[in-house]
Amino acid sequence: MLSPASTSTTTTTTTTTTRIYHPKHRSWCPKHECVICGSKAIGVNFGAPTCAPCKAFFRRNARRKEILQTPCPFRDPNLLNFNNNIDNNEKSNYCSQVRYCSSCRLRRCFDMGMKEELVRTDEENERYRQLVETNRQRRQQLLQQEQLENSLVIPRQIVKASDLLHETDWTHLSNVVFAYETHCLKNYIQRRKNLFHTRIQIPDDAWVKINYHSSTIVNNLTSLTSFLSSIPAVQNLSKFDRIFLCTHNIRPLILLNLHELEQLCYSEPWELTCDNLSAEYVCGSTLFPEYVKTKHRAEQILITDSVVTRLWLLVLFFSTPLHCYYQQTLPEIDENRQQTIRQIQDIYVTLLWKYLLHRHGDLSAIRIFSNLNGIYLRMQRLSQAVNTEIRTRNDLSIINEAFNRAVIIDSDNK
Repeated sequence: MLSPASTSTTTTTTTTTTRIYHPKHRSWCPKHECVICGSKAIGVNFGAPTCAPCKAFFRRNARRKEILQTPCPFRDPNLLNFNNNIDNNEKSNYCSQVRYCSSCRLRRCFDMGMKEELVRTDEENERYRQLVETNRQRRQQLLQQEQLENSLVIPRQIVKASDLLHETDWTHLSNVVFAYETHCLKNYIQRRKNLFHTRIQIPDDAWVKINYHSSTIVNNLTSLTSFLSSIPAVQNLSKFDRIFLCTHNIRPLILLNLHELEQLCYSEPWELTCDNLSAEYVCGSTLFPEYVKTKHRAEQILITDSVVTRLWLLVLFFSTPLHCYYQQTLPEIDENRQQTIRQIQDIYVTLLWKYLLHRHGDLSAIRIFSNLNGIYLRMQRLSQAVNTEIRTRNDLSIINEAFNRAVIIDSDNK
């Protein structure tokens, strides 16, 4: 028979165990510990730092809500000596065998912030596999071209070990990729679901096409500004400098950001049809064929590497004005402020170049960088022409006004 002190100790321990499985599970838990089972985490997966088994478990079972209704096999008081007076709320209690109880484990995944919408569907997985295969074939072609060029007598730059990426560079790259996925990609997907949660069919009505195009591109712009506002280099700029860069340089990035989003997001055939019909009306019969060719060209020559595209977006954002829309009312900054912005741009250019050299080698780095410049110049010419249409056509004035509102970072709008 237990003494009163022993009983008190047992009760306290049991209550703590039912409320939370492991003492390491706290909101301040370091990222190297899995917040589900307490073992070593491999990184942030689906919104929370987890180990590989918990990551795989959530990926398999995130949409199987019936698991949450399954009774816990370890809740028998005769087996685990649970206190009879514990709270019976299944949503806030976990058994001490989370690794072996699917119900408690899945519930804990949701409670610790893991998101079902970050798990790719079967269609998205298929599209991702196709992208991986396309990228593999493209890299094989590039390797064959490089081998052919290596047979020629061409002097090549010798990169010193000290010039390669350091640990701080990898941290910076990781932060950029994570910020884009968290702020741009996630917001874009959620807003697109909210806007077009049911299957629609665009009628032959100009007003419907205009509103559809306005909604989709504003989603693109606001998601991009959300990503930019999460970057420390943007946050550290003065409000006036941010407004200067946003006003000049966000609208010219619509097509490049759209390319990156389309590589990552699965779209239903009816959504693609609506996108094309609305874009065709806004661009007009003259510009729309060039719009289609530019998108197709980007898919052909731009390498599917999320680090490259997202760094390139930052390089262009910290550029001198990409092109002009607003007559004499454009904001301007003095030469000293422009020099500061160019110094930030140099940092991202250098980081991009070092990553390309490290990942793809000298010749491939030159080819990829040239492709980035070439396809963006083509996008810029098309973007300038399309924005001229939007600014000058009376029926598209609503789009122009919506775009002007969307290019301002949230913190500058308060």
